[in-house]
Parts: sequence; C-alpha cells; structure tokens
Amino acid sequence: MSLRVFVTGATGYLGGAIAQRLARAGHDVFGMTRNTERGAPLAAAGIQPVFGDLDQPDSFIATLKNCDAAVHAAIDDGAAAVRDQQALETFRHAAEDGRLRRLLYTSGIWVHGDTEGRLIDESSPIAPLELVRWRAAHEDVAVDLAAYDVVTTILRPAIVYGESRGMIGAMFAEAQRQRTVTYAGDGHQHWPLCHRDDVAEGYALALEHGGGERFLLGDESRHTLREIAEAIARVSGAEARPTARERVLEEQGAFGEALLCDQTVSALKARRDLGWVPRHASLVAEAEALHREWQSFKGTPVV
Repeated sequence: MSLRVFVTGATGYLGGAIAQRLARAGHDVFGMTRNTERGAPLAAAGIQPVFGDLDQPDSFIATLKNCDAAVHAAIDDGAAAVRDQQALETFRHAAEDGRLRRLLYTSGIWVHGDTEGRLIDESSPIAPLELVRWRAAHEDVAVDLAAYDVVTTILRPAIVYGESRGMIGAMFAEAQRQRTVTYAGDGHQHWPLCHRDDVAEGYALALEHGGGERFLLGDESRHTLREIAEAIARVSGAEARPTARERVLEEQGAFGEALLCDQTVSALKARRDLGWVPRHASLVAEAEALHREWQSFKGTPVV
C-alpha cells in the first residue's frame, strides 16, 4: 500500500538513503531540507522537496499533517536534544490535527552504553553514553504518541558506513589526505556496523511491518576498531595508528567516549520480525569495494 511519508533530514547521510528507498518502494515521499539548492536532486530522485527547519514548524507542518507516516532521520550535531524535542512536539501536533498515524524514530546503539563487548539485543538494559543521554527519554516520548493514535517504531542503527560521509567515510578521507588512519585507544573495542543501504532497507521494512517495537540494525560483524582501521589503511595505501585513550577523551570529550565504546549487536529481532537481511556482512572483507564506493561519491552533490 502506497503511503504519504514525510522524512526529516532527507538530504542527510542516513535520511537521504531512507527517502530514496521509500520512493523506490512506491510511496509518496516528502523530504524536508533546509537547503533550497538541494531541491532539484530530491525531485530527480522522486522525492517532493519540502523546504523547512525543525526550529520553524510552521515551515512544514501543513505538509506533515497531510502525511500518513513520518520518518525522523534528521541528525543535528549542535543542539541535537533541543531540535529533537521540537520535532517530537511537531509530530504530536500533526497527529492531533492531521492524518499522521505512524512514526519511525531514529535512535542508536549508543543508548546501550559501553557493554565491554557483550552481545546486546533489544531486551538488554540501556545505559546511554553522555553524548546521547537524552535519547532514552525521547524514545519514550515518541512511543507515548500512542495516546494520539500514532504507532511508533524505534530504530537503533549501528555505526553506519557506505557512500563517502559518516565516521567511516572520515577515515577514508584521512587516509587519502594524510596517509594515516588514526583510531581511538588501542582499538580493542568492537564497533557494531551497518551499511547505509541496509539501514534504509530496514526502515522500509519497518514502515511495512513494524508495529510499535524497537529494533537494532547491525550487520552481525564483530570487528574491532583496529581491524576496521587496518582494513581501510590497507586498501588506501595508508598507515593505521592508535591514539592514546587519554588524548581521545581530552580532545573529543563525550564523542571520544563514544569512539572508545565496546559493543556487539544482535539484529535477530529485525531479521525475524521484519524479514530484514543485510546485503553487506563485513566492512573488513568489503574494504576494497567500499573504498571504490567512497571515491565514487566523494565530491558528488548529495540528494
């Protein structure tokens, strides 16, 4: 069934992939962006551009009210918590005085905190890292929209890779620019991963099959950060170098704590309940192809 779907962050790293995947599935997708220059690429991808800002709900709420579902994928590295709270409030208004009845809300694996490498799933307790401490409460606010007949599905993607942006993209960029790939600490920590296209597929399936659940999206690999950095260095002709834990925390604060976080993730629930099967199973094994992908996207205007 075709739905009218509103996507925040539709020109962002994750939101762009989700919006395109939903458009290919035949949904009428309305993609919000603050950048008017990106309207044409959105339209070329079959997405109706909506020029707006989460800080200015009046700029987009009329369109949102006329949509069946919303995907909240906007990520702001600045005032993230404040803008996210504003988005949730706007979704509530759209449900009260509009047709919005489904929400896919983006959280992330860092709400589980550092598990010292223990395997986590949706039943595992949460202990959010400082960087995302606010997300746990916001997940609950999103779920509480059930009071307005909104079915909310929470997605917790692992660290996303693919294309040229994101944390992994930055490592490829450093390799080209400086011939080094620096990594946090001694690199023993496991980084849960998921390719951008596979995450987008998870969202498409969650829109179709999700019914108010929480889902972790990870590719089931168990790579350490050192293994990831060494694979990127190998295919880029660079050298992988560790960075002292103390320096990481001193220079990067809460984000540095996240880089040092040690987790592994089970996505069995998404596989079982959504029929989600990621096509990319190992960043390390696919490093050469991912390097070519990074090169092909580098400098390409984003959708």
